Amino acid sequence: MIPKEKFERGIVWAGINQTMRMIDRKENIDVVLIANDVEPREIIMPLENAVKENNIEHYFATKSEIGKIAGCPRPASAACVLKK
Repeated sequence: MIPKEKFERGIVWAGINQTMRMIDRKENIDVVLIANDVEPREIIMPLENAVKENNIEHYFATKSEIGKIAGCPRPASAACVLKK
């Protein structure tokens, strides 16, 4: 189950590159969403490894679900919420 309430009260960054940037900067990330319908799968594998290595709470959803939750007009392959 995707914790939509966390996305309503935090600062949301959408996209694989932005999410990886926040992880690399050691930002205070609350939760990460990763799309399970990305092809080829190798595109999101570095992100999956990064959240596991950094013990960041993460969930999987479709690109369209992530886009809606993150408030984007388009589908998104990943999104993260920074703690306030």
